[in-house]
Amino acid sequence: MPLDVRPAGQPETEPHGGSRLAPLSIVVPTFNRGDLLVETLEAVARTAEGLEHEFVIIDDGSSDHTPALLADLAGRLPNLTWKSIPNGGPGQARNLGAAMARHPVVLFLGDDIQPLNGDFLRAHAELHAANPDPGFAVLGKVVWPDRPDADVNFVMAHIQGKGGEQFGYADFTPFTMLDFRFFYTCNISVKRNVVTDWQRDGFSDAYTLAAFEDIEFAYRMSKRPHGMKIFYTPISCGTHHHPYTVAGFMGRQANCGAMAKVFVDQHPEVAELIGLGPLVRALESPPDGDDDRDLADLMSVAEGLKAWARLLEAEHRIGSQHWHDDVVRGVFELAYLQAFIGARATAQANLTQAYRLILERFSRHVQRSLRAEIIGDVLPVARALPWMAHRFL
Repeated sequence: MPLDVRPAGQPETEPHGGSRLAPLSIVVPTFNRGDLLVETLEAVARTAEGLEHEFVIIDDGSSDHTPALLADLAGRLPNLTWKSIPNGGPGQARNLGAAMARHPVVLFLGDDIQPLNGDFLRAHAELHAANPDPGFAVLGKVVWPDRPDADVNFVMAHIQGKGGEQFGYADFTPFTMLDFRFFYTCNISVKRNVVTDWQRDGFSDAYTLAAFEDIEFAYRMSKRPHGMKIFYTPISCGTHHHPYTVAGFMGRQANCGAMAKVFVDQHPEVAELIGLGPLVRALESPPDGDDDRDLADLMSVAEGLKAWARLLEAEHRIGSQHWHDDVVRGVFELAYLQAFIGARATAQANLTQAYRLILERFSRHVQRSLRAEIIGDVLPVARALPWMAHRFL
């Protein structure tokens, strides 16, 4: 049963089925996905019956027909406001949306996240009404759609399942608190007054790509006196309409690596918390004599491994063997770490040691598979990459 713990002065909530519901401002940044955005907003609106809410849509410099679609939709959804701005990344779009919001709770939602059931919004509204703490956040769940026109391929199943490279839901315990690393702005709500000025204290404008701007915000909030408590409820569950391929997700991982560099620059202490401490130390280590002559070969191996995964997919073989999970996990981490190295590269950086480290990490991911299960399949690659054959087999 929902708890009514609203103290004096807490913003009014609406009764619904015997419980109280906090009014929601649903903030959605969008870029060049007009048709999907309209589909998403119409789907969310259908689950909002009995709940005071508004939509605040920030068009982040779209070059498609998004503005025209939003103008039309605003005529049909009277509680929708929108604004087009020059492209600056989703963090800045969310800041503007939160600053424009009228209600006490802001739900940040992806333009590709659609409700799976009627409790999608209500779970956020109930929990915030019962928990007035300004540092209290609610994280909902995201799954792939289960419908005939949604082809959930091997890569998509991996990154939200065993791999967890995109979302870690497979390892979450429902109805528990999570730390700042899991502040996923695909489906998460916060009190609007968690910061006084969203434009100044919200998502950092240093993040020009869609990665780590949400994690950095949550980390910064967690260090404040009121802290940041993220409560996970799978009752608010949405479907994620964003297909991925091997190449596409490696591109996403490269963006993450570049933005991880910004995060570590801003907060050096987080390097250990997000698993980048050893790589930072490798980059800062003194040169190893003549080892720089190996750098070109090490970089070629890294590129060859990524090409191997792309070829498996191009030949429609990816996912046909159980060891592909290990390979995909390894190359996705490799793409992420390689981009981090590239972003932090300086004349003094020990790139050779850094590349040795990330290839060793790849080796640990796939060691059992390479040594015991796929010798036949990997042999052509090994012949083309002698260094890899010597080190991995």
